[in-house]
Order: sequence, then structure tokens, then C-alpha cells
Amino acid sequence: MMRCVCYFLVLAVAWGGCESKEAPAVAIERILVIGNSITYHPPEPSIGWHADWGMAASSPERDYFSRLADTLEAQLPDLEMIRENVFPFEKFFGTMDHSRYRKLREFDADLLVIRLGENVSLAALQEWNFSEALQGFSAYLVASETRVVITTTFWPNPEVNRQLLHAASQQGWEVVELSDLGTDGQYMALDEFPNESVARHPNDRGMEAISKRLARQILRF
Repeated sequence: MMRCVCYFLVLAVAWGGCESKEAPAVAIERILVIGNSITYHPPEPSIGWHADWGMAASSPERDYFSRLADTLEAQLPDLEMIRENVFPFEKFFGTMDHSRYRKLREFDADLLVIRLGENVSLAALQEWNFSEALQGFSAYLVASETRVVITTTFWPNPEVNRQLLHAASQQGWEVVELSDLGTDGQYMALDEFPNESVARHPNDRGMEAISKRLARQILRF
């Protein structure tokens, strides 16, 4: 259900044919990834999902969390990495009791990856309320000096992305763009599941694309 890996950051990284660059070593010991069904979803037979990993990936090792862990393995040999589906926060961000995620706070991550937003109701958005709630949730989960990487939504959602980017700008979080992937059918499992909500999730190619973009950002230091 959760996958843990142990790694340490090295000085140089090359991605997608780009030349590697020297950078100061930054110690990372614990990464927490919070998200929704794209990050992890337990079996739900009523919608045709019988697996126990990131929704629409063909196997546990093909979802973006596991691909990201595999990519970081050679670079981060002393790091523990965990994930959590925080769907309740997306749905009830204005009223949710953060203490239900005390175990994530106790993990004491020194890098937080925020990969969510698809389940936020547009009707619930007012001014910067989701941005402010997300900043508050992050402040509960990790210390103020913790490095944070946030993504835009997988499927284009200008209003939610506006809130995500506002939170990032207020807190100095690093942003990884993903919404272009959700406009291209090659990155979705459209012909692999009868249920449309499942089929629109990232397929193996989409999961790989997400993991590569996150890895590039995480390893840029």
C-alpha cells in the first residue's frame, strides 16, 4: 500500500538528454507525498477498480509514486518516502480536522510533494479559500523551513490551478506543471477501463510523465 525507499541526494543529475549540472548537495531524509486517487486508491469494485495503487496504472510498480521512487533510488540512497491519499481534504478543506493526519505530521518530512486538486468543488471556491486552507494544511504537516513541491492538476482546471499557484506564490513553493498531460489522450487509460472516471486517470505513460517531471524538480539542487 505504501512504498518506502531509502536514498541520498548526489550532486549531478541529467534528465531527458539534458546536460547534468553541478549543484550543492542537499540532504533529504524523508519525503511525504500527499494526493488523491492518482497517488493511491484502494480497490473499489463498484467502479471497476480492483487494484491497490495509483489509479489506472497497470501494476503497482508503474504508478507515478513507485516510478518516482525507482528514479530517486540511485540519487537518494538514505531517504524514506511515503504517500497518502488526502481526498477528504479536497472535499472538506474548509472544515476538516487536520489531526486525522497526525501520523503524517509525525513522519517529520523534509520534503513535501503536493499532488492534488482534481476533487475540489468549484462551487466551494471563494476568493483564496482553498489556497489558504492548503497553506494551513501544509503548515500542520511539515515545519516552516520544509521544502515543498506542488503540481498543477492533471486535468486542466484553471480555477483550482489559480488557487494552487496562489498558495505556491505565498509560500515560495516550487511548481511542477502537469495540466498539459490531461489534454492528451495518450497519457490516459481511455481504452483500458469501462468506467469513464477510472479511464480518464493517467495510464502507465501518464504516470511515467508525472514521475519524470517531479524527479527533475526534486533533483535540481
